[in-house]
Amino acid sequence: MQVLAIYSESGGVTKTSTAVSLAVIAARNGRRVTLIDLDPRAATTKWARVAPEEDHLHVGAILAHDDCEGYAEGLGIPVPGWSENLRIIPAARNVSNREAEYSDSAEFRLKTSLVGLESDLVIIDCPNRQGGPLIKGALTAADSIVYASKLSGDGVDGVVGARQTVTQFKKNLTRIGAPDSLEEVGIIAAAIDDRAVAQPLVERVSFDDLEETGLLLTPMVPKRTIVEQVRLTGEWYGDYPSGRVVLDAYTELFKKVIR
Repeated sequence: MQVLAIYSESGGVTKTSTAVSLAVIAARNGRRVTLIDLDPRAATTKWARVAPEEDHLHVGAILAHDDCEGYAEGLGIPVPGWSENLRIIPAARNVSNREAEYSDSAEFRLKTSLVGLESDLVIIDCPNRQGGPLIKGALTAADSIVYASKLSGDGVDGVVGARQTVTQFKKNLTRIGAPDSLEEVGIIAAAIDDRAVAQPLVERVSFDDLEETGLLLTPMVPKRTIVEQVRLTGEWYGDYPSGRVVLDAYTELFKKVIR
C-alpha cells in the first residue's frame, strides 16, 4: 500500500486539486483508494460533499487517540458519484485543535490508524503548515510525497518551505536511528495558463526556480474554469468535456507518481 502526501506550505496552490485528481484517477483505474483530508479548512471534504454519520467521526477522531489502530478503515466515506473504489476520511474545523497536541506519540497516530486498511493507495491532503503535529503525522505515515505548486511566487515559496520541513524531518529520523523511507517523488505544477500569447515574467521565473530543484514533473496541468466550478457543486471535472485536458495531464502524472 502506497501512502502519498500532497504538500505545500502555501495555500491556494492546487494542493487539493492535485490530491483529489490523483485519487479519483487511481480509483477509476481499479485501485482501492482512501483519500484523507488532513486540512482543517476541509477543502477536499467540501468538494466531495461528504459528511460523517456523527459529527466527531472525522480525521480528528484519529488524531485525538493513541489507541487508534484500524480507525481509518471505519471512518472512510464512499463517494459513489466519483468512484465505487474511493473513500474519503473527512476533516472539520476543530481538527486545528490537534495542532496544540505535542504528546510523544501524537505524530504516530495517523500511521497507526492505517493498520488493517483495505486500500491499495492512501493519499493525504496536507494542510499548508510549517511543520507542527499535523504535518509530522502526515510525514510519519507517508512513504512518498508530492509537492503541489502554481507558477507564482507563493507556489515556489510553498514548495521551498515544504522541502525544508521534509529535510528537517528526515534529519530528525537519522538522529534517532529511525529508518527514512520517505521519497520525494516530485513537484506537480498546475493551473497553468496555456492560452496566453506570451508567458508572464513571474511564471517564467517561477518555472526556472522549480525546474532547478530537479523535481518538476511534466506535463504541467493547464488551468480550466471547470475545475473551480465543480468544486462548488460536488462533481468531478473529468466528467465534462471542458475538463478533459486537465484530466489528461493528471493522468500522465498519475503514471509517474503512483506505484
